[in-house]
Amino acid sequence: MPKVSIIVLQYNQSDRTLACLESLAKLTYPTFNVIVVDNGSDVQHLKAIEYWIEMNKALGFKLKAISKNLGYSGGNNIGIREALKDGNNDYILILNNDIVVEPDFLGQMVSVMNYRAGIKVVGVEYGTMQWLRTELPLSRKAPSSNELQKNQYLSGLALLVYRGIFKEDHTNGFDERYFLYFEDVDFTFRVSPQYSYKLGIAQAKYQHAVSATTKSLGSATLLYYHTRNALLFNKTHGPWWVQLALPFWAFWIRIKQHVKIALGRNSAESKAILKGVKDFYDSNWGGIPGGSGGRSRDSSMN
Repeated sequence: MPKVSIIVLQYNQSDRTLACLESLAKLTYPTFNVIVVDNGSDVQHLKAIEYWIEMNKALGFKLKAISKNLGYSGGNNIGIREALKDGNNDYILILNNDIVVEPDFLGQMVSVMNYRAGIKVVGVEYGTMQWLRTELPLSRKAPSSNELQKNQYLSGLALLVYRGIFKEDHTNGFDERYFLYFEDVDFTFRVSPQYSYKLGIAQAKYQHAVSATTKSLGSATLLYYHTRNALLFNKTHGPWWVQLALPFWAFWIRIKQHVKIALGRNSAESKAILKGVKDFYDSNWGGIPGGSGGRSRDSSMN
């Protein structure tokens, strides 16, 4: 059975992480290990995970604590590098900390990876690309062949990735310019069409506590990341007509927000969107200075 290294990224919300770890401890799949990456959490949340791992030494779960919040992209890249130190693993599973999985969850995902030659990344939620959008819908309904088609992408809620994708020079993990949102879509778009790797979808069962971390950031912060990163993604991966339309789309976004401000509507949100557009053109990437954003993925948005 292929060995799997599971990466669980935490930014505070240790109660959610502990529930996730408890469910991973019950997996029936025989060969896996778990790496918890703490993304600069408050000390009580870090200590809660340290204590749980110490009390469950027999499981062999490991903790990698980093001093600052690197976002979903940076935090998971730290976990990927830790997982690659294990020369015996075949796959790496990137898993949200607010998921509670069923015992056969990992086995279901691995079976799809082995289902057809060429499938190298498997998820549990996917979507079809809609260009010039700041939010992208997702679906859990599996395609008839368990294989995604052109212009479809996987959510980072749970991603089982063939180790060689990281080991070879195909991709360096998640693009840390995004920090939060759209990095998963960018990842699957880079992996699939450029290197002929196929994307699969598994009907693995789990429970997801939607937006556990992102809700704490506030709507203005989320709108900032959605706007800036959508512009970056469309510029990076969009077809020729998207490239032509991008400046006009950005201009329309700005006009709408200025009108809302003039009408006295939620100026904080409008200003955040305007900042997102400005930072895109100024190439200001990563996290908002002094802000947070550890990421617990909302399955209704990217």
